[in-house]
Amino acid sequence: MKIYKKGAALLLVVIMLMTFVAPVAEAKELNIPPGQLKKVTGIPYGQLKKIGFVDLDETIEWARLAIDRMYARGIFTGYPGNVFKPKNNVTHLEAIIMALRVMGWEEEVKRTKVNDDIRKINLSWNDAYYYVALAVEKGLIKPEELRGFNPNAPAKRYEVARYIVRALDMEREAQKHMKEKLPFKDANAIPKDAVGYVYVMLDLGLMKGDNKNRFKPNDPITRAEMAVMLNRLDESLGNEDENNLVGTIKDIDLEDLTITIQNSSGTKTYDLLEKTPVYVDGRYRSLEDLKVGDKVELVLDEDEFVIFIQVIEKTKQPIISAKGLVAEVNRRAISLVTYITNPDEGFIGTLVESDIEGLHYELETSEGAFVLKGNIEGLEDYVGDKIVVKGQLTDEFSIYMRGYILNVEKYYVLRSRDLVTFDVNSDTKITLNGKEAKLAEIEAGDFARVRADDTNLALEIKAESFEEKIKEFEKDRKDTRDGKLEGKVVSVSLGTELIITIKNDDGQYTLIIDKDVELKGIKSLRELKRGMEIGLRIKGGKIIKIEVDD
Repeated sequence: MKIYKKGAALLLVVIMLMTFVAPVAEAKELNIPPGQLKKVTGIPYGQLKKIGFVDLDETIEWARLAIDRMYARGIFTGYPGNVFKPKNNVTHLEAIIMALRVMGWEEEVKRTKVNDDIRKINLSWNDAYYYVALAVEKGLIKPEELRGFNPNAPAKRYEVARYIVRALDMEREAQKHMKEKLPFKDANAIPKDAVGYVYVMLDLGLMKGDNKNRFKPNDPITRAEMAVMLNRLDESLGNEDENNLVGTIKDIDLEDLTITIQNSSGTKTYDLLEKTPVYVDGRYRSLEDLKVGDKVELVLDEDEFVIFIQVIEKTKQPIISAKGLVAEVNRRAISLVTYITNPDEGFIGTLVESDIEGLHYELETSEGAFVLKGNIEGLEDYVGDKIVVKGQLTDEFSIYMRGYILNVEKYYVLRSRDLVTFDVNSDTKITLNGKEAKLAEIEAGDFARVRADDTNLALEIKAESFEEKIKEFEKDRKDTRDGKLEGKVVSVSLGTELIITIKNDDGQYTLIIDKDVELKGIKSLRELKRGMEIGLRIKGGKIIKIEVDD
């Protein structure tokens, strides 16, 4: 993978600081230290880069680690819309391209000469001819096999075995075992001239049979199966480069999203993404499950962001801890969204579109509907879906009169692959709002802290209810419905509704002005200007008196 070189473009720095829209690559060119990117650019994490496929559900759990790792390593690519299509068949052309990549030969593709025999093959894109040419050069395809080579046909399992064995330069070893008796019920279905290739793949532990002791040699190999096989191969090759490294965690900062690794090359800090895939014992986990002292494998992208983490050896700490927004609860398990770490900032519900009093979006939750404002670009694609919103409830007046306004900082479509799930049994200690509770009392939208053992069994769950969070907000909100308030004018709207927004050290407040409001220090509401210091008298949520300092 290409690593961007450091630049010193002063003009770019100025543009970044003025516009706050610099992309990650430009920030890295300017040598911005890990953990400081948000402070310099003003762009929240999670909006800079997207990671993860949306179509990997529980039926693909067996291949999930391999898919994430092979994608991070650049062996696989996805499809538009962040989909992987794990059950799609792999074609012959795709199989040889993946084999060349996993062997580390990608950089040689463009330097390979394409002969006339290869040009006769009907390929849909020009670069494909170079891949086929390199596959011939490396021995994956023999020149005499080009005549029958169908690049777009699904590759069968025994055919993939042949490509991989040849890529490993083990053709002679395969030929020695062509008469081997293989231990599968369907061994007779393996073509006689392919038995040796399958033998070598079994011997290397790269391919296996199914739970019924069948190899299914003539079945097309799927993208998920190919990912698992190539991941085994890649790990066995032990290719470590500047974008794939192994080391021990010396520090992990979940606030600034950085991880510091120590290995033979020294100690270095890298930026994380909020949803960097983490695997512990082969299971999808969260950043919070990483411990100082863990030996890990990191995969970096071209901007040196960590896009994959796998714990190779755990530090001697048997207790796992995690916290996050509760997404699902059933009789024996609880699932968390762990990229929401502040209980005051997380909301989960169904996205709906409403045209009551004007077209807008709402989040339907167990505690009612919330009007969404702020960073809502692209929400139209997810109406009807469950989403997770990171944001804050505001005291701002809603013209839609449909519940409180939720100011959106970020939003995520809720996918099963993003959940961290813990098993629960009768010995699990559970509290809700500080009181002993049952698992069934915890609901989606609550916030929970979980301590679990290394078998993934929750030892303790401490939950805070979403209902209590809303009650606390309403309690604080009453302070602005009756009483006095001082601050600086932010804006004034004198349309159908008379609305004013003021700001002070405690926050920003948007309130309705009573039509019979008493004015002191000014003769008309039109004299109110931005930045003006004012005092308000509020009753029933409406301003009944405005006093302007001389």
